[in-house]
Amino acid sequence: MHETLLAINEDIQDYAKKTEERYKNDYSKLSELSIQYISERLQWAKQKFEQNINLTADEEIFYFKHIKSHLLALIQYYALVQKVELKKPPLQKKKLKEYYLKALYKVKKKLRKRQFFYNYYKANLDQLDDHLFKRIDHDLFFHAGSYILDIDKRKSTPTLHIFAQVEAYEMLRHYLKRKIKSFGKAKEEKQLGKINHPLQWTTSKTDLIELIYALHAAGTFNNGKADIKEIAEYFQQVFDVELGQYNRVFYDIRARKTSKTKLLDNLKDALLRRIKETDNELFI
Repeated sequence: MHETLLAINEDIQDYAKKTEERYKNDYSKLSELSIQYISERLQWAKQKFEQNINLTADEEIFYFKHIKSHLLALIQYYALVQKVELKKPPLQKKKLKEYYLKALYKVKKKLRKRQFFYNYYKANLDQLDDHLFKRIDHDLFFHAGSYILDIDKRKSTPTLHIFAQVEAYEMLRHYLKRKIKSFGKAKEEKQLGKINHPLQWTTSKTDLIELIYALHAAGTFNNGKADIKEIAEYFQQVFDVELGQYNRVFYDIRARKTSKTKLLDNLKDALLRRIKETDNELFI
């Protein structure tokens, strides 16, 4: 099941990258296509797992916590991005920055209302998983704003939609922070007369995240005192790439059944080949 999650995530990342490149400024089209694609992957996951009556308790928890909740969060995230972008004011930088700041404040406010679930999600805790991500023996009906939310005991858990919402708002929070930061970055580049760096990261984001965690584990920055967030943000800025929830991707890397260090193994093999090829050369 871990391989299934990794495969789904890689599929979605590849699709999202291609779609973002094609519809860079058309947020409506980008969101529409992304939601449609993720919905198809969610439907596939539902058919594969929810009809399996022989799921173990751990498999059931993993499915609802890491697969279904995550895919629902991605769908909500793209819907939220679309809503934010369609409501933004005319293209005046000062007003736009204020607009994104206000949107960010609202997102933080919503996350504070779900503080317990947010902390549980961010810390990747598992002590209460039996209560939060296992199905119960009866349907639930409770108020959710102006409507009644029906929790089907066969297809959901009591907190699935709460955690999906928390993850969606966390992704939106990072999106808005990047938008706000881009205003200062553009101004700085204009002042310094900077040009775009010609180097681009052209393999998968999962590979880059594997490299970042390896460098952090080896203590290669600031005498081992730099934390993972600092390193990840630096690489995102250098290569102009968004890594999203890299801690979740690292969880996927840990769950690999074959090589857990695929990129590092490939780098080692490539370097050994280069060394062998140049053994008889005077200068390299």
